[in-house]
Amino acid sequence: MDFLIRLKSHMEGLAFTPSTINIGLYNKNGNSVAIRPSPNNINERYMSKGYIYPFSFQLLVHHKNNTIGYNTIEQLRSAYENLNNGAITSGDGSFNLVSMQCTTTPNFVEKTSYGVLWTAIFNAELEIK
Repeated sequence: MDFLIRLKSHMEGLAFTPSTINIGLYNKNGNSVAIRPSPNNINERYMSKGYIYPFSFQLLVHHKNNTIGYNTIEQLRSAYENLNNGAITSGDGSFNLVSMQCTTTPNFVEKTSYGVLWTAIFNAELEIK
């Protein structure tokens, strides 16, 4: 399943994100965004939709400027809660994005030696093919 790669690719196309976007770790010495998978229960199957895979992920925004970091995580929250149908599609045909929502709104994590770290947690429902 290529969901994380497609999510990263979609984020790279947004005008307001830093140029460094990683899966896993944020850049400790620069402005960046990190996408991390988060634990979730697999417990839903629908007769009409097939196998639904709940995929939780955390976004971390690291930025030198506190206000810009907060505004970036808020813009990401808004962008992902207001996706158009087909905005994120599988490159290998392994999933269909059914829905996405923010489950933990943007909040402060910590001040780092470089700047400030903000986070939000999302849940996507993926129909697995």
